[in-house]
Amino acid sequence: MTAGCALLAWAAAAWADTFTGADWIVRFNLPDQTTSPASIGPDEFLIRDAFLERLDALRANDWACLTTYTFSGNTAAGGAAGPMLAAMSNALARGAKLNFVADYGVDVTSNFWPGVSLASLASRKGNALKVSRAPADSGIMHNKIGLFWNAAMKKGWVLTGSWNFTGGASSMQWNILTEIQNNDLFAAYSNEVRELLSGRFHANPDKSHAHDGARFRLTSSVRDGWVRFAPYPDGRYGGNNALTDITNAVDAAEQEIFFSLNKLNRPNVAEALIRACNRGVIVHGVIPLSDRATPGRDSYEVYQTLLNSTDYTTRNRVRMYDAYYDAAQTRYDGGSRDLVHTKYMVIDPRGANPLVIHGSANWTASALVLTSSNDENVQFLPERGIAEAFLAHFATVSDGFKPWCALRNQGARLWLDYWLPTAESYFLFAAPEAVGPWNQQIAPLPVKRGTNTWEVHRTAPRQFFRIQK
Repeated sequence: MTAGCALLAWAAAAWADTFTGADWIVRFNLPDQTTSPASIGPDEFLIRDAFLERLDALRANDWACLTTYTFSGNTAAGGAAGPMLAAMSNALARGAKLNFVADYGVDVTSNFWPGVSLASLASRKGNALKVSRAPADSGIMHNKIGLFWNAAMKKGWVLTGSWNFTGGASSMQWNILTEIQNNDLFAAYSNEVRELLSGRFHANPDKSHAHDGARFRLTSSVRDGWVRFAPYPDGRYGGNNALTDITNAVDAAEQEIFFSLNKLNRPNVAEALIRACNRGVIVHGVIPLSDRATPGRDSYEVYQTLLNSTDYTTRNRVRMYDAYYDAAQTRYDGGSRDLVHTKYMVIDPRGANPLVIHGSANWTASALVLTSSNDENVQFLPERGIAEAFLAHFATVSDGFKPWCALRNQGARLWLDYWLPTAESYFLFAAPEAVGPWNQQIAPLPVKRGTNTWEVHRTAPRQFFRIQK
């Protein structure tokens, strides 16, 4: 009788960490879990450097606005706030107009760069930085945005994602950024930050929602994308908010879903993912151990639902993965807080209607539903190249693109369920022990990406299985 199933690591094609389209760029950092300046890798700080490059390109009459939830790090090599302050100071000296929006917890007086702080830039003579800080109330200003307007070209760029302006966000966390040149999208974000610059933050009833849900079209997209800004005009479940948009998108999925989320505590999302599995959609996900493994943590209940729900009607399940601790993939997540800091889902990336959902928002009520809580942004991007970029991130963070197999009982029959990441030739091998030797080739597997099933005879000797090319 077969006793277990083992996996062979899939040697994936080498993934990049920067992907470029006609009017977009996707970048993700490669954390090494050390802040030693001697250990900094060339792509560890590439998200920070994207902001610095945009700041350094500003000239007289150009305009920019940065927003962040946290702000720290004073070294040129391994920091964030210090180099950004220096770049902002230089841009102001060149005549660019700069704004900065911060959460209440940001220290505007700290000199993260010698002699330079947000407060000192705001008080400089002549061309000064305009700073707006959220009030100390029940909500937070959680956006991580860079808006850059080139006056000569009359073009605007939107940089946004999960990366806060800190050194640790580059060295200690997985983060991702989209950089999009689209004037319609830029206008929506500009309207949002102007609300914040005017002091109309999350709990202010006078904050405008006119730009929430603004639509735009990327060059290579055949459908409009859109953007949501929290808080929302309608806090009902099923109402006009980002959570409803997300569950509608999951319910429309036809083939695959991949998600990498810092927090997921909305049962509506879990229910939609289970419905997707019941339709035959493959669902692979990552949530950090620190947020899902312990009762009381934000994602614990939803994680248990995804693993153990009685609402599954087939053998297809949401498959969860531990994140890698670092970009070198030396070991898995051991519980480091916020190791996975991304907030994205990729739907049908290789299907007819790919969609990426990502932004600053954790998948919680305060970020996706409520009418007077966090300031957030969530992008809905129906663009195949962007989807491929996010898949590359998922493959770097986890084993979510390695073939897997699992044994399941169904009555008197025993089945080997398996998943293939690509439409290539794979083979099923067996061994009497989990350590091999893996020299018994059972059969070639059908050349078909996705999930399939192989019936195992209970009269066969005790075996372990693995899949390899």
